[in-house]
Amino acid sequence: MIRPVLTEKSLRLMEEGQYTFDLNREWTKPQIKFFIEDLFKVQVSAIRTYRLPRQLKTQKRAIIQLQGSQTLDYTFSEAEES
Repeated sequence: MIRPVLTEKSLRLMEEGQYTFDLNREWTKPQIKFFIEDLFKVQVSAIRTYRLPRQLKTQKRAIIQLQGSQTLDYTFSEAEES
């Protein structure tokens, strides 16, 4: 399970090339890096993870820093979803 987080803070971080995701608590940083690089075809330079207070014990949040001026595109067309 992985989903982007769209809050005021995460939108501000996007301007700096940092993207926020909610994901499974069991995932390690190397697993997160591999998944993001494989899914979005980008290069990850840093990952920061943390658990939110009083959240489900199965979730944690990761802030992904991309190399250079790369960006992520969260939008998927209907053709890609099928």
